[in-house]
Amino acid sequence: MRMQDWRWYGVYGLVVGLTGLGIWRLIEPWLWEREYVVRLLATFGAAVLLGGALHEGLHLREALRQGASWDGVKAGWMRFRVEKPMDVRAYRRVMVAPLLLPVVFGGLVAIFDERQGLLAALVWLLGSADDLADWAVLWGRRGWVTRRVGEGLRLHGGEP
Repeated sequence: MRMQDWRWYGVYGLVVGLTGLGIWRLIEPWLWEREYVVRLLATFGAAVLLGGALHEGLHLREALRQGASWDGVKAGWMRFRVEKPMDVRAYRRVMVAPLLLPVVFGGLVAIFDERQGLLAALVWLLGSADDLADWAVLWGRRGWVTRRVGEGLRLHGGEP
């Protein structure tokens, strides 16, 4: 059963929309200041590069902690895949593992500039929108789940 239905897209759209609105509201007053825009782009660039590696690495670490085999999960630069079926409860724990990163990284950046710290946290939260959507759509479900390239999230042998 393919899991990316209206609930997945609803949660994904809500997270992306609210996060995007928050980012826009924070940068709008200083949008035309050159120094601010340069710092903003540098912070966002660092956040995306560092965040991508840490985010996927935390997914991989948690999946292995939940009992997945090395050949059952794959973590790329910006993509985490579950090749062999994993228990839905374990998969939900894997998806929430990196959600503390926006708070930690945003807090570290906020030591130097509060607005940049909040923006960095929002950018990292934006990168977690699909994970939050996966987590929400699997709420209350049982069975086994895979997430392969080209297939998306699929539930195997569980309740619809």
